[in-house]
Amino acid sequence: MINNMSKQKGFTLIELVMVIVIIGILAAVALPKFANLTTQAYTAANRGIGGALASGAAIAHAAWIAAGSTGTSVTLDGSAVSVNVDGWPDGGGLLAPSSTNCATMWSTLLNDAPTVNSTSCAATTGACYVSSSAGAVCTFAYYNGGTAVAGTNITYNVTSGLVTITP
Repeated sequence: MINNMSKQKGFTLIELVMVIVIIGILAAVALPKFANLTTQAYTAANRGIGGALASGAAIAHAAWIAAGSTGTSVTLDGSAVSVNVDGWPDGGGLLAPSSTNCATMWSTLLNDAPTVNSTSCAATTGACYVSSSAGAVCTFAYYNGGTAVAGTNITYNVTSGLVTITP
């Protein structure tokens, strides 16, 4: 006896439509989570650099204390780090550093530090920080590709060694 019924091969139109609908729903739910990853990456990078700056300042202060709590510099890994009368790194600006002093301190405390400029990052294609100062506080604003990344600043108080990372 010959069977005239042929077996169906492939997917029906309804099955294909259902797969497309399911993929659309998954994309609508997952896409916003992936779209926010860039901001989270900038925040994480900023926190890492801020933590490294805090550690570098604490190590320099500890070296100053270990050396007898005197002098205007300590040597870390063969590099002289300028410190103020309280032993906190200051980039040579004592208790009121300029933006240039802040940039100098940044470069001496951080090994393989991200670029820091005391004026702007307009010509920079990658990550860059711009240093500024107000009284005893150095502020480092994060830029990516010459554009400021909102809410990603690091501040350092030269009188207390306190590092604050935003956010």
